[in-house]
Amino acid sequence: MTGNENAVRRELSGDVRVGEGETAPVELRGAEDVYVSAESVSGRLTIHDPEYVFTDVPAGDEPADSDDARTVLTGDLDDGYVDGVDGDVHVTGAEDVFVEHGAAETLSTIGAEQVFYDDAAAPTRSPEDYGVSVSGWRQTRDVRDPRDGVSIRGAKNELTVTDARHDLTLYVAGWGNEVRIEGQAVDVTVYFVGRDNRVSVGPYVTATTGAESGYDNDLESDPLPPEALVEQTEAEAYEGNLFGRHKVTYQEPASGKEWCPNCGETADAVITRKQRDAFFLLGKPIHTYDSGDGAFECEHCTAVAVGPVELTPAERKRILG
Repeated sequence: MTGNENAVRRELSGDVRVGEGETAPVELRGAEDVYVSAESVSGRLTIHDPEYVFTDVPAGDEPADSDDARTVLTGDLDDGYVDGVDGDVHVTGAEDVFVEHGAAETLSTIGAEQVFYDDAAAPTRSPEDYGVSVSGWRQTRDVRDPRDGVSIRGAKNELTVTDARHDLTLYVAGWGNEVRIEGQAVDVTVYFVGRDNRVSVGPYVTATTGAESGYDNDLESDPLPPEALVEQTEAEAYEGNLFGRHKVTYQEPASGKEWCPNCGETADAVITRKQRDAFFLLGKPIHTYDSGDGAFECEHCTAVAVGPVELTPAERKRILG
């Protein structure tokens, strides 16, 4: 690669952002890691001699000629962030390059040790349009109930989402990022472009991986606590029974069970239904005529998802005799 002798050369240090102010074609030379954001290159993106390329844009198109570069950015560089260039871009001599969905019209790689690309699925919207975005090195952000998608770009960033109540797309590009999502009855689809990223979700969040262009990315879900299946505790069942004989039903966690005796599935949350026939005084049973355990249930076979938990006539007969 001889280069264009008439190109404008700029010596920089530290992190560098390549934006609309640069005259294209632009060459970014010698950065450690390079992050190419969605919709950031209006022309061709050519990556020369990287170690790894993690891309959500298919590679293999005809490369652009680096001798045509009119601007060369080099020097004692750390990481590079390509955010918006009107024309072709060359990335030369980087360690790892992370290319987001829709980042360029075409992508070519020359001399890469390995290219990671997963075409299993693609986000329905550009990550550039997401309502929440974190970019850089060791950034930290907390957000509540985002609605238009969340993207994280760079390395060693931390993002916490709380009180999520709307289905969410999470886009992670880079390495070593950590994301925590907690919410109620939401579906989260995660797209990974990179390595060693970790996403964890609370027990009431359903999370799936849409695509993984990389390796060693983890998606973890907290186990559902048994209390989540309990519609009425023992104390709640007794409440209001001030005087007289009453039959009450309630549910309790079934401790120590790793599988459900009812459906046979391996389960995180197993509970048992119980019933008591007793004489009550001021909300407390002072004499028990009969009591017993009913059916077991877990997150796979519980009636909580379809209606209230009630004992069937057959279960009541089996418990009380």
